[in-house]
Amino acid sequence: MTISMLRRTALVLPLFSLALAGCVDRGGWKPAPQIRPQALTTEHTLSTARLDPAAWPADGWWRALGDPQLNALLDEALIASPSLAIAQARLRTAQGQAIAAGAARLPSTAVDAEVTRQRYPVNGLYPPPYAGNYFNDGRLALDFSYDLDFWGRNRSLQSAARAGVEVAEADHAAARLALAVAVTQAYIQLDLSYALLDVANDNLKQQTSILDLTQQRVGAGLENTARVKQSESVLALTRAGVASVQANIELARNQIAALVGAGPDRGQTLTRPRLTAPADMTLPSALPADLLGRRPDVAAARAQVAAAGHGVSAAEAAFYPNVNLMAFAGLQSIGLSQLFEASDRIVGAGPALSLPVFNRGQLRGALQGRQGQLDASVGQYNQTLLDAVHEVADVVANWRGLERESAEQQIALEAAQRSYDLTTDRYRAGLDNYLSVLSSQNQVLLAQGLRAELQARRLSFSVELVRALGGGYAPAAPQS
Repeated sequence: MTISMLRRTALVLPLFSLALAGCVDRGGWKPAPQIRPQALTTEHTLSTARLDPAAWPADGWWRALGDPQLNALLDEALIASPSLAIAQARLRTAQGQAIAAGAARLPSTAVDAEVTRQRYPVNGLYPPPYAGNYFNDGRLALDFSYDLDFWGRNRSLQSAARAGVEVAEADHAAARLALAVAVTQAYIQLDLSYALLDVANDNLKQQTSILDLTQQRVGAGLENTARVKQSESVLALTRAGVASVQANIELARNQIAALVGAGPDRGQTLTRPRLTAPADMTLPSALPADLLGRRPDVAAARAQVAAAGHGVSAAEAAFYPNVNLMAFAGLQSIGLSQLFEASDRIVGAGPALSLPVFNRGQLRGALQGRQGQLDASVGQYNQTLLDAVHEVADVVANWRGLERESAEQQIALEAAQRSYDLTTDRYRAGLDNYLSVLSSQNQVLLAQGLRAELQARRLSFSVELVRALGGGYAPAAPQS
């Protein structure tokens, strides 16, 4: 076939096949609408928060908590965690699929070599001496094929695969952020357990002092022995409380070791945390619009919508005919001794046309499936964006409540401590009873425990804000 014939075929076949194939049957489907970030207003909800355009968290945000031990744990976790290894493997899979999809748009060439020993039939195409005898049939050729992709099916599949890489990259970043948050939150719980252990040990010292004082009062005839037994009972319960908090410390150490991908002994090397809680909360001034590019889960959901949209385009293109150009050049002979002679050269070229005439039901089903995937992706994106905006609002609301609660807690602690001191002095002077001492002491312990919990909540809310703002995520540069 000559070059001019190929050109005429390339022009005529698409028009002819288009007339045969007809139009795409979309079944009256319309894509689900996506939520616009601008529609999710937050002016009133976030009106009391401090705003700063540069308030987005940076990568390595945990270093702002001021604990070198935590920094070392995160460095270890981001290298050894199995969850990140799984996410990295998924990313490599998506990258491989994108490479394969891109290759489908390029000409395909292959060197094919075949040797076949066969018996040629007496009444076949080949005359004697081949007819009725065995011969070796050899072929060595360069085969070429190129999909003209008139309707953009391969182009859409490549775009879908590239969007799939963006999804995998964002999912990897989301897994990294989730791991960093989990390690930090477990570390905060370890810090809280140590603070509660301090309260429990203070309680143990006070109960021991009260027992000694009660025994002295019994010896002086100022108290009966029942008070001693009561004090001994409270002291035993206090020791049990100390043991319980110590067990919580061991459990927190084990949890941290598991999160960083190490054995339980790694947790035994941890010393007491030295975390510094932020004094205030500052939000970026471009919410919620900038969450699109700052949160890995939102970025992944948006890329998934793009991938599903390209999948719909590819399914629609499948309704139209497919035209391939094929060619070959090489050598072929019956009998290997003559395979490399010039007279045995073979050359051929021509178009191949595939018309989707009798399988349109299958194509409609595939298209409907792609449409459903796009609608599901849009729904997931909308929900992810809604959750992202509301998570920021929830952290702000929790922080407001924490500030008010902390102020009241400080007043309560100071009052309880003053009451306990006065009641203890009166008990020593014989002006008050033992139950009054226990009651005032319980108030002090409750206030001290609440102070430790509020400090832990302050740290936890600061980490939750970092997570809600994307944890310093920056999307990779788009592929060319």
